[in-house]
Amino acid sequence: MQRETITIEYTTQRHKFVTRTIAPIALTFSDYYFYVVSYNRQFKKNTIYRLDRILNWKYATHKIPLNERLPFDLDDEKKKFQLMYPGKMITIQFEYTGIVEAALDKFPISRTIKKIDDHTFLLEVTTYDTGALMWFLSQKDMVTIVNPPEFRQQMKDTLQAMLSNYED
Repeated sequence: MQRETITIEYTTQRHKFVTRTIAPIALTFSDYYFYVVSYNRQFKKNTIYRLDRILNWKYATHKIPLNERLPFDLDDEKKKFQLMYPGKMITIQFEYTGIVEAALDKFPISRTIKKIDDHTFLLEVTTYDTGALMWFLSQKDMVTIVNPPEFRQQMKDTLQAMLSNYED
């Protein structure tokens, strides 16, 4: 099996053109797109690139040695990604008034802590923070973040910033 290192020309989410030298690890599909999971020596971590944003590629002049690359288990990692956004690993507790099974299905590493009343449950999920925040925001007023306090504050700050977009 070849474990090549490639250099890609890539368009970021913000439409910036960048060149990255990566060691591809896995190809996956999620939310209508294919993604290449790769080790990036520059950032010293595994990163995700949307395949349709790779404009060009070539074999890299300098190889990334196998012993330098970080391990990656696609099945395990996909359980933690929301909307294919990584970030910082976090365990979040939140009150949820929506369909509990839908929330538990969205976060495979999850559990129900307790039933608060007929319509509200306290749930706990382990996931990456960036995609989780986006999913929580999509749930409108059915989510209240309980813990950790810094993620709860991040949710508040994001909601305040969103609200400021509508002040006249």
